[in-house]
Amino acid sequence: MTSPDNGLQLVVTNARLSSTDTTLRNIAVRDGHIVAISGDGEDLGPAATTLDAEGRWVIPGAIDTHAHINQRAPEFNHVPGLGPDDNFAVESRGALAGGCTTALNYVQFGPPSLLDSYRMSLAAATSQSMINLLFHGCLMDMGQVAEIPEAVAGGIRTFKLFMPYRGEEARNLGGIGSLNHAEMRLAFAEIAAHNAQALVHAEDGDIVDHCMRHEAALGLDSLSGWERSRPTIAEGDAAWTAMYLAEEARCPVTIVHVSSLEAIRARQASGWSGSALESCAHYMLLTTDSAIGPEGKVAPPLRDPQLAEAITAAVLAGDIDFFGSDHNVWPSAAKKDWDSAKPGLPGIGLMLPLLLTHLVYERGMSVERVVELTSRNAADRFGLPSKGRIEIGADADLVVLDEGRRLIRADELHSAVDYSPYEGMTLRAWPYATVCGGTLAYLDGKFPNPDFRGEMLNQRFTDTNLSEINRAAVTSEVG
Repeated sequence: MTSPDNGLQLVVTNARLSSTDTTLRNIAVRDGHIVAISGDGEDLGPAATTLDAEGRWVIPGAIDTHAHINQRAPEFNHVPGLGPDDNFAVESRGALAGGCTTALNYVQFGPPSLLDSYRMSLAAATSQSMINLLFHGCLMDMGQVAEIPEAVAGGIRTFKLFMPYRGEEARNLGGIGSLNHAEMRLAFAEIAAHNAQALVHAEDGDIVDHCMRHEAALGLDSLSGWERSRPTIAEGDAAWTAMYLAEEARCPVTIVHVSSLEAIRARQASGWSGSALESCAHYMLLTTDSAIGPEGKVAPPLRDPQLAEAITAAVLAGDIDFFGSDHNVWPSAAKKDWDSAKPGLPGIGLMLPLLLTHLVYERGMSVERVVELTSRNAADRFGLPSKGRIEIGADADLVVLDEGRRLIRADELHSAVDYSPYEGMTLRAWPYATVCGGTLAYLDGKFPNPDFRGEMLNQRFTDTNLSEINRAAVTSEVG
């Protein structure tokens, strides 16, 4: 459809934008950006596409800060949706159906060169992805640390460091490598020198290695056994170390997929203003009591029900800054037994609906606060200030919500992953429609513009003053 004379790409009518103001608004979009927000009943003119929200909530598209789309197991490349030519395509549709319009996605692990991995990931995503992507880099050895200057010049501004992975476990995940403390210290200094940010998988490798050997000798065969093999003290020890070394280097650092109170305590004790904490819905909603077997294997592990409740309380208290799904694309065939099951859960298409259900409908949090946790705080932290908000000039990434009761079914999630650890749970809110870059990308189970492609956001940083973004990450209060 051609645009009318006013050039409007989209108008969303009858949108609810506030918990306290019952006035329904109309939102006008041109060239991917919000250009007008009406008062009650004000006509903003014709548009190429009109979407009537019919009084539903309209919120910013979710920003998933932690996704592993295209981190594939080669033995499943023949499975539709799990190969190099279609994984981004399929999983981005699943993301849209779940209200996620932007994923901060990790480059593919494995290639010795970070730069080669970035180029391959970017090429695949550019041709396939229907959501916006901002790629995180990964530093698994000092050769990759040496690539930081060129990676930053190419648009990468976040680098993940691993602490726990060694030996067979590392090989099973495609070649992950962990830096020791001396190497981490050097990596943080190099990241800070280039006005970038660090992300840390905080589990101490020595503690994990000792506990895993102990549990393996006993015959690891349960979620509880897997949890004991990676105890919370490993997360606390590693988080303390990472935040101390990062502060010494004046390097902004995010502890990712926080699963316990130990990382929260470490951040509180550290006081490092450049630190942030990311968690995942599964650490509140799944536990060692969940009836999911090896399909629930993830690192850090699911915790006991009391700790899951404590994580919810910490979120309500403002101790977590933003959420990622830690979405992995391992099929159920990769999760058959405890010894060989690849750690990682699918979740990008459920992050927003699960958090709305759990925090708003079950715990009384405001929708506005969930928006902060699922988009605005991440946008501010990672240098995307035009996202995570509905205001004039913002990117037109929008979600229209349905409310009611809906059972989660894996075969309805538009993902190539053939199971969901949340199967059978009840959602209270989910996307009716998702708009990405002003394009209606998802509508009530359909994808009306299948040729649409999201923006590769790293390109926004190839000509940006990163020192200003870095300074904001250190001085701002998120959460």
